[in-house]
Amino acid sequence: MKTNNTDIKALVNDIVSSTQQAFGDECAAIYIMGSLARGGFSEKSSDIDLGIILKGSLENVADRLEQLRLEVVSRYPSISNNVSIFWGSTASINGTTDEGRYPPFDRLDLIDHSLLLAGEDIREELVRPTKKELDIASAEFSISYLGNPKRVEEFHNVSSITAQGTVYTSKTILFPARFIYLAKTGEIAGNDVSYRYYVDNFKGADAELVRQGYEWRLHGLPEDPKVANAALDKGLVTLYTTFIDIFIDSMMTYGESRLCDELTQWKQAITG
Repeated sequence: MKTNNTDIKALVNDIVSSTQQAFGDECAAIYIMGSLARGGFSEKSSDIDLGIILKGSLENVADRLEQLRLEVVSRYPSISNNVSIFWGSTASINGTTDEGRYPPFDRLDLIDHSLLLAGEDIREELVRPTKKELDIASAEFSISYLGNPKRVEEFHNVSSITAQGTVYTSKTILFPARFIYLAKTGEIAGNDVSYRYYVDNFKGADAELVRQGYEWRLHGLPEDPKVANAALDKGLVTLYTTFIDIFIDSMMTYGESRLCDELTQWKQAITG
């Protein structure tokens, strides 16, 4: 686990032991995922991601794990990082059954980068998502999470972005860079790699915004909000139109006309 923070390590270990106690022999494996496995973890803004593989029925698992997560998190008030638990069985991860919580992006992260914390490593049994699955899932997530009406309105008043703090602002900036990296390489990478890819391959105010966004992720927003707001005003629309155009091209290749239309409408909304 790539952190020296003893409280974070204790929280993760608490989730592991609590999960094993709650599910017993049905708990096949538990992994640490995300930047705690790949590197680049930020105590200011990174999520703490765990992956759980279960045997048997997945009925009511979502509710049980959410209750477990809330109980464990409440014991560590010093930790402000969001804790996410991905879960499923081998069958659900491989698409044999429609259950669990492992979107393609996180399934690939589990297979390629996770670190085993407990149980038996069964990643060789898991089916890798295709590039098409990853691209379509990324487009759908982006439209719903980054392209909803509230988010679109923020493009016309960027101070409403920075007012929500470092995590919200840095994710707004760095999510497009991560999805562009995935679209161009077919690989999962943390913010440390994907931001560097963007600034190495794109130039202008958008690249400068991505560079600054990564610094803010590590060290926090500037004390003067005008500094961050000015950078967003200069680079945010270009960053997103670059990102949207790349995914429109991908969706056209896959014949996903609905997603093409929704991406086009999103672009028009932020540039109009």
